Amino acid sequence: MRRFIKAGLWSFFALALLLLVSALSMIRPDTPVAHLILEYTDEHSQFIELDGLRVHVRDQGPTDAPVLLLLHGTFASLHTWDDWVDELQDDYRLVRLDLPGFGLTGPHPDQDYSLAATLYLLEALREQLSIAQWTAVGNSLGAGYALAYAQHVPEAVSGVGLLNGGRVRLSEAEYAARRAEVSQAQAAQRGPSLVVRALGQPRLRQALSNLTPRFIVRYALRDVYGDPDQVSAETVRRYQDLLRRSGNRQAFVTRSTASTRPADALPALTEPVPAEALDLPIVVMWGELDTWIPLSVGQRLHQALPNSVLITYPELGHVPMEEAPARTARDFIEAISR
Repeated sequence: MRRFIKAGLWSFFALALLLLVSALSMIRPDTPVAHLILEYTDEHSQFIELDGLRVHVRDQGPTDAPVLLLLHGTFASLHTWDDWVDELQDDYRLVRLDLPGFGLTGPHPDQDYSLAATLYLLEALREQLSIAQWTAVGNSLGAGYALAYAQHVPEAVSGVGLLNGGRVRLSEAEYAARRAEVSQAQAAQRGPSLVVRALGQPRLRQALSNLTPRFIVRYALRDVYGDPDQVSAETVRRYQDLLRRSGNRQAFVTRSTASTRPADALPALTEPVPAEALDLPIVVMWGELDTWIPLSVGQRLHQALPNSVLITYPELGHVPMEEAPARTARDFIEAISR
């Protein structure tokens, strides 16, 4: 009996040790930004001091051409638009940036990831670059910023592009219904995203500040692509490298916490133009296989924005500009021009 108990205890400790070693093997330390700059900047990269940050910006194309402001989504960087830039840079001036808490820009010194801080930064960038007006285009989180920017600073915006994201002001009942709908996101032929469900768990979100092995990044990327086989090893490595930029993972965990700076440190947001009163061309583009934000959200955006057109892609997922850049860039330009 003692021998049996002793063998059981050894098995238990061996299993516990194995689990501990497995957990420790997934820990990935932060990477100093200086190391990443060498690989993830090019001749178009510049770092502009805005709101206490050194913001990584790329500004490409003819300076006298129409300007597109390109805004990335959660966990992404300005590189998500690389192929769109390749398609459009002969005819458009393309400005993109790593938003605070992402890419080479890194965390905000005051942990201020509020809408007011982001719109202030975008306006400061527009003034720094001496741009009169631009078309604001965003994906996912970036789409929300693009639409909010148009509502709060309409005089600076000549058009809007919303790729699998965006939010308009809703009544409390409508907002609650939409939140419930998004939490149960299920596109045709695909189940709800396990990644989205996991990120909703506080302990798992906290674990992200240390545990980001490549296989998890690969799984998350395959989750947002309509065709998971399109996810390349190079794309996985870039997402993981920039996620590990010093402070970025901690920034994601603390995005919803209160800022450490005084409430009156920034100009107050102006009253937004109601969505139905936006006198701007708006293009809503949606990959129907999106398991993060369902197509019904895009359809509702289209209904709420009278000057919008809706373009959907049955075979694409949450990042259509990465999966089908030539097609989506062409469709956007044709639609916004009309």
